[in-house]
Parts: sequence; structure tokens; C-alpha cells
Amino acid sequence: MKSYLLVPKESIETHAKPGVRGTEQGERVLQRTTALQFMMSGRAPDMLRDLGLHSATLPGRLPQVSVPVVAKKKKAAGKRGRKSNEVSVAASDGPVMELASASEVGTCRHMPLIGATMAHFVSEKAERIAREELGGDFEFIPDTVHLTFPGPVAAGQIGPRNRGLSSLVNREWPEESGIASAHAQGIKGAGVMLGILDTGVDADHPEHQDRLIQFRYVSLFPNSPQNPARDVRGFDPDGHGTHVAGIAAGSFHGVAPEVDLYVASVIESETIRTSLGRVAAGMEWLLHQFSRPENAMRPAVVNMSLGFPVQPPPGVSDMEYRLNIRALQTLVRRLVDSNVLPVVAAGNGGAGTAGYPAAFPEALAVGAVDFARRVASFSASGVVNQRSVPDVMGYGVNVYSSTERRCNNQAFYERMSGTSMAAPYVAGLAALYRCRSPDLTALEVRDLILANVLKLPKTAEGRAGRGLAVYK
Repeated sequence: MKSYLLVPKESIETHAKPGVRGTEQGERVLQRTTALQFMMSGRAPDMLRDLGLHSATLPGRLPQVSVPVVAKKKKAAGKRGRKSNEVSVAASDGPVMELASASEVGTCRHMPLIGATMAHFVSEKAERIAREELGGDFEFIPDTVHLTFPGPVAAGQIGPRNRGLSSLVNREWPEESGIASAHAQGIKGAGVMLGILDTGVDADHPEHQDRLIQFRYVSLFPNSPQNPARDVRGFDPDGHGTHVAGIAAGSFHGVAPEVDLYVASVIESETIRTSLGRVAAGMEWLLHQFSRPENAMRPAVVNMSLGFPVQPPPGVSDMEYRLNIRALQTLVRRLVDSNVLPVVAAGNGGAGTAGYPAAFPEALAVGAVDFARRVASFSASGVVNQRSVPDVMGYGVNVYSSTERRCNNQAFYERMSGTSMAAPYVAGLAALYRCRSPDLTALEVRDLILANVLKLPKTAEGRAGRGLAVYK
């Protein structure tokens, strides 16, 4: 059995065409339909289904997605045709994931909002035919290269883990961060959607239990029909994702406590690994949620504390690795094209270790400083393809936030360090800015964050980006 992510070559090689933009009652309109500008993407699922691969769609009703209008002919006989380069995506009530038997040739899942298709081949013949028919227009990217998140770093953590059994009286964010000022003005992230790709979130932790969290678990083998993704009550076997969510949006400690949270669990707690396929499935689910009619015009931010190193890991060819990286960049680009701001942890390898997706120009890459504004020694930095990383810094040393609960329901809080902690701080700030000015585009919010920083003059060149992100 082999699994692939099929991505149109044109979407990897070129930037997406702008989404539908215009004005309505003096306000900017940004519809999340950009991925469908790559009309070629719809050929893959049609052809794979013709080969006998079963369709494994997202459960539930798909969002209505607009496409270029085709002029109607008067009383045309039979079914109305459409041009070969156009794809029509309509709302559908199913089907739910179909389980394949051993005799079937495989399954496929079209992900129109990121313009890609996941294919799981059981039949070698079907794979060969698919490559012959689609290879000219699509990259077949093996879902084998693993990513890891930049895990928490021991940097003067205070006391043993079980000392943090309650929330602090007040949020610890320094006055210079502007968070207290924003909250005093009633700006707490209301109306903004915050997506998190991580190990998950404990939806019943006191820091999160007073809100409804939309949650999806993406399995270790997202293309396999025996391991379907599922929407369940939020859980987190590791604690990392819960800590990240608490920093960005926790009720007692979060930067933007009133955002609506959307969390996709795409990282395993045991291996701390994920894959391109899992990240793609998580992004598609997020855009699926963000594109619902009631959400399509709302501002959104996505936090990603995961990454590729610059060099391929052992056992992976340079060509296959570069293809994975280019496809990952395409996915991150889809977020920006859909008016979603991607905030990415720079990594914890120190100077000269910047990787991906932080090194993509589409991402807002975040390094870490302590509460005295000193750059953390572990904070990654560097120049990749003429791009300097990080863009901006966030508080990422000894940050107090939620982690997990004991069997008796006693909640844990813990201080963690890492750019994984700095990124959700900046994602929370982005949510505050988008709450204050919901008509701004994702790129305009990025520019606003970069313009409103505190300079770090005593820092080595290239280590701190523009400076410390704050709310002004």
C-alpha cells in the first residue's frame, strides 16, 4: 500500500491567483475560495474514482464554494456541460468515510480548499495508470517524510511539574506587551477564529472548559481507510498542544481568551512526529471550518509549532525531500490566499538552524525571548534562500500555561520554554489586531505586527528579526 499527496504542478510552481476581492457597503470582502482557482486540481479525484478508488470525503456537509460563473445557454438539451478547465464544487451531505475491503484498489480524498488530493493505493496497477494519466500535471508526493515540532526546552524551569496545580491570580504578560491595555478596551479576540495544528487540546482543562472547541483528530495514517480522521471531544496525550492553546487563548492566561478555537491533532505524542499528509489534512479541515457560510467572512489565524530541517533526514533522498518542502509551502500559501495568517515557530536549534515552514516568506516566523527581552539561546535563526528568520520575537521562556489533568481531574499548569511557546503568544496578538480591525487582510495584519515592535538593540544581528511583537 502506498500513500501520496497529489498537488497540481502549477500550484507548486506559481503563486495562487488572488481570491475574490471587492467592496460591499464600504468593507473589504475576502472569500475563501482561492484554492479553486487552480482548476486542474479537480481532475485527480475524478480520474481516481474512475479507476475504482473509493471516495473518502470529509464527514458532514461541505461548505458551498463559488467558482467562476459560466454563462447559461437557453434550454440546452441534456446535461449542461462545462469547460474542461472548470471544476464545480457544491454542498453535499456525504458520504461519510467508506471502509475499503482488501480487494479494492484504494481510496482518495479530494481537498479542494488546499487544491490537493490524497490517494491511498492498494493496487499497483491503479497506481501505475494514475501516474501515466496524471503525472504530467500533478506531483505524486510520497507521504513518508516526517516532521517534528520544536519541543519545549529546559531553560530554568521553576520547580517540579506538580507544583503548577492552579492558575495564577493574574496573567503574567508584561505591561509592555499591550495585552492588559487591549483587554481593558474590551479587545480579547471575539469574532476571530484561531486554528492550532499540534498534539491536540484538553477541552476539559479549566483553562479551556468554558468554551466549545472544534476538534479533529487526524490519524497517523490519514490516507488509510482503516484509520479515518474523526471529530471528537478535544484530547491531548502529550500536553504540548494544550500549553500552546492556553498561551494563545486560555481563559485565565491567554493573550486572546475570547477567540473561537479550532484544533487539529496532527502530531503523535510518542514519536513527536507528523507527516505532510497529516498537516495537509489538518489544514483542509481548518479551511473547511473557516469557509462555512457563517464563518466565511470572519478573520482567522493559524498557529503551527512544527517544522522541517533545512537538510533532508537520514534515508530520504534530496529530490523527495525538496518536493515535500515545495508542497508544504504550497499549503502554507493556501492559508494566506484564503485570508488566514499563518504564525510559525522558528525552532529550538539555536543560531544557524532555521528550517521550514518558518523559512517560507508566506509564514510569520517567531523566535523566543525571555521576560527581560533577552533572546533565548535555543531560539533558531538563520538565512534560508535569502530570507532571514525569524521575522519577530515573542515571550518563550518559562511561560506558564495549561498542560494536562490527573486521573482525579486535578489540573496541571506548567512553565515551558521554546519557540513553540513564543508562536502562540504572537498568534494571540494577531487575533487581538484582527478583533480590533476585522476588515484588514492577513498580510495587512502581518505588516501591522512587524511595524509595532519593541526594538532589541543589544541583540546580535539576525537573531531577533524586527524585534519583540506587542499590541499597540
